[in-house]
Order: sequence, then structure tokens, then C-alpha cells
Amino acid sequence: MATIAGCSVAAAVGAGPTGVLAVLVAGVAAGLLLTWRWGPAAAQVRVGAARADWVRAHPGAVLDPDGPASPQDVALALPRGWRVEEACGRLRLVVHDVPVRAETWVLRAAGGSRRAPRRREVVATDVPTGTARAWVPLRTSADSMLVAPAWAREAGAREPDWLPAVRARLQEHEDLPAALTIGDGRVVLLALDDPRPATTDARAALVRDIRLLLG
Repeated sequence: MATIAGCSVAAAVGAGPTGVLAVLVAGVAAGLLLTWRWGPAAAQVRVGAARADWVRAHPGAVLDPDGPASPQDVALALPRGWRVEEACGRLRLVVHDVPVRAETWVLRAAGGSRRAPRRREVVATDVPTGTARAWVPLRTSADSMLVAPAWAREAGAREPDWLPAVRARLQEHEDLPAALTIGDGRVVLLALDDPRPATTDARAALVRDIRLLLG
């Protein structure tokens, strides 16, 4: 791509100012087209449509309007250096009698950073956790967003007795890069956004299984 762009610019320069202007206009148009086809708004439409189809095929599932994310989910699972702008495509479902919620967090960098917005799917369920907290990453090397929450910097906490079983179950889970956070009465999976209904099914089954492990 860089070679093609370089050749195009060289040809345009040879053609004079008119050629340069034509290349710039074409570049802007191509950028706008890519944003329209693959940008955040397009991704939101794809995910929303997939979840609407999922609800139609699963009696009892409900789509809620977009809105703010749960403050408790955010306090527990939000990666350091980011803030949640909105929760989109909010889905409520039941997996073998366990209520599960799924939504897409639109994330923006905190503190004036110019990093581009990110989108991550959150799948969660409520469960008594006591005072224990844990953050368990899965395939972190492929996703720079999988940064531990701020509370994970706190040292000295004893590892919960259930953590080895949780790690083992997470390793069985075939998925895109993700991180599982447990504590504050909830289990929260944060992963790359994926519009495929099968992915939501698998993630919902995972958090349901983790809830059962915690008792």
C-alpha cells in the first residue's frame, strides 16, 4: 500500500499542481468511504443488527436502549486510562436460568489523550463475590486495550480459592483477546467487539459457568 501511494504521489508531482490536488482529493474521498464502511458508526450498526436478529431467535431476550454503562461494571472492569462514553446494543438474556447482560462500550482515552475511540463488548452477570477481586487476561498480547483496571495495582491481596478453577475454565474458552474481571458482586468479560451471535452465545455461557464456579 505504501509503495502504491508513493508511486501515485510521484506521478502526481510529475503532473504538476493539478495532479497533486487530484491525488489529495482522491485520498480524502477514499478515507471518507472507509470510515463510512468500516468506521465506528458502521460497526455499531452491524453489531446492533446482529443482536436484534439474536433477540428474535431467542424468546425471553430483550434489547434495551443505548445509554450509560453500569457504574459498578465500569468501576470493576474498565481498563486504566479509558472512560466509557456510551453503552450500545444492550442485550439482556437468560442462560440456563442465569440472567446475563451484553453490551458494547464505546471507549475514549482519558486525560486529554488523542487516541482513537475503541469499542469493546462487555458480557456480565451478578454473583456474590464477597471482598475478593480478580482480573484474568486471555491472549493479551494481541489487544493493547487489555490493560488491568486501576484497582489491580493494589498489592498484598490473597489469591481467592476459586481463582485456579476460573483460570482453567477461561483457558477452555475459544475467543478473541479478552479479560475476565471478578468482584463487587459481578463477573465481567471485556473482549473485542464481534457482531456474530455465536460469539455472544459463547461469552454468555462463559460468564454463566464462572458464576457457577463461584457458587
